[in-house]
Parts: sequence; structure tokens; C-alpha cells
Amino acid sequence: MKIAPINRSVIGSAKWPNFTASEGPSPWKKGRRWPVKSSGNLSQRLALVGKGGAGKSALTALITRSLVKRGGLRLLVIDADPTLGLCHVLGVRAEKTLEDIRQTIITVGGRGSRSEREDLVHQLEYHLFEALVEAKGFALLAMGQPQQSGCFCPANSLLKGAIESLSDQFDIVLIDCEAGLEQIARKVIGNIDRLIIVTDLTRRGFQTALDIQKAATRFTRAKQVGLIVNRIRTERQKSEAWIRETPLKILGFIPEDEKISEWDMAGRPILELPEEAASVRAIETIWEEMMKGGKAA
Repeated sequence: MKIAPINRSVIGSAKWPNFTASEGPSPWKKGRRWPVKSSGNLSQRLALVGKGGAGKSALTALITRSLVKRGGLRLLVIDADPTLGLCHVLGVRAEKTLEDIRQTIITVGGRGSRSEREDLVHQLEYHLFEALVEAKGFALLAMGQPQQSGCFCPANSLLKGAIESLSDQFDIVLIDCEAGLEQIARKVIGNIDRLIIVTDLTRRGFQTALDIQKAATRFTRAKQVGLIVNRIRTERQKSEAWIRETPLKILGFIPEDEKISEWDMAGRPILELPEEAASVRAIETIWEEMMKGGKAA
């Protein structure tokens, strides 16, 4: 694997020479449990976006659970939200994050010798793979929390490069984005295949969904964009005026599931939800219909 060249925006104000990493043996083939991905099988990149509090991380975890259960797929899950919400609901601890890697780049780039800077560039893909957490049935990469105040643009630049560099190693890349439009507008997820917008039943949620869809049309190459409406309490709520009138394609509805709240209160990962949980059954139906190109009821 050849990692993308380092972009100066990744390291902010630190000085960095114009080096690019040379292609070498990939650490992925050393000591990893999964077989090497077939080069003839293109990866699918999916991103979940929406307003804050809509339930993106929980739905990402539910999709992860569904894909792990199906098996046979090399799955990369990316927690692209600095709050690390996805890590918490998956019950996975990220010992090393992309922000940790960026801080190493800043330190070595600013104070290290030329040979140290050269070594870091050539070893950057190893740092990236070291940040991958191997969980049961999937790998996880976390963006991490900022260690300094100011713009988080450099971290988003590193995240974009990581997505591009790692995607060809996996069958499916599933990205839980931070709330709002920034990672779309900055083209962090510009090369995704499917965009899943998550909303609750509020009018503000639906308006945000429309704003996201418009931004996605401008700044991403997503071939499919759809909406999942979360926390439906009754069948009647599916007929609310703003649901009927939305121009967005509705992929399906996720019912309010008390088990998710129970699991969260107990600190248990969503991956352990039972098959009979309403949210589990709903996401299974939605995923199957998405793969067929249809719409769940």
C-alpha cells in the first residue's frame, strides 16, 4: 500500500520538507487475522451524517453489528467525531488516534532532525496501521480529541488522507461523521459511495437533512443519498407532514428502542443487543433494502 503524500495542512504551522512516502511492504500483512483483500473487489464507502443528537453513532453501531453478523467482509469502521461517541457505543477503546499521529508529526517536523523527519514520513503508514483497533469482526480507526484549541481543519485533512489510504484494504468502510456540514464541505468524505443522513422527528432535523443533501451534491461523489428517520414511537408519526413532503429518499424508520437506553445506562456495547430488539430488526430490513436499491417500510 502506498500512503498519500503528507499535506502541509495536516501539521498546521510546523515546518515539513517536501517528502513523499515510498512504497514498501504493508504492515497489514504481518500478524493480522484477516486475509488480504482481493484487489478485484472494489470497496464500498458509506458515511452517516446528521444534526447533533440524531443518533448517528448508535445507528453506525447497529449497522456494524449487522455486518459483523453476516460475516465474510473486511470491515473498517471510522469514528470521525472528536467526541469518540462511536467508540463508546461499540465498547472499543482506541489507544492511538489520528490526532496522536498528527501531534507526533508536529513534534518531529518542528524539532526533529532531517533524518528523523525522513524516517517518520517513510513510517507513516505503520503509524496509521498501529492506530487501527482490531475488534471482533471489524477494525476501528478513531479521529481523537484535539489536544490544542483552534481550528480542527488539520485533523480533518489527516482523516481524509487516512480514508483514501486505507479504503482499498477493506470491503466496506463505514464512517460516523461529526454533526453538521463541515466534513462534507471540506471534502473529508468526498469520495464516498453512499451517504446516509440520520434525523429525528424534529423539523430542524429535516431541515438539516436537506442542507446536508445539497452540500453532498456539491462536495461529494456519493452515488446514493438517503434518509433514515430515527426514534419513531408510533406508526402514525410516519405520516407527519414534513415526512410526507420531504424530497429526500427515505431509506427507512428506526423505532424508539428502550433496549438501547438500557444498554447505554449499563455501559454495554450496542453490538451485544439481542436479535429481538426493535432497532436491530429495523436496521436489518433497511440494510437489505439498501443493497437491493429499495426502501424499507
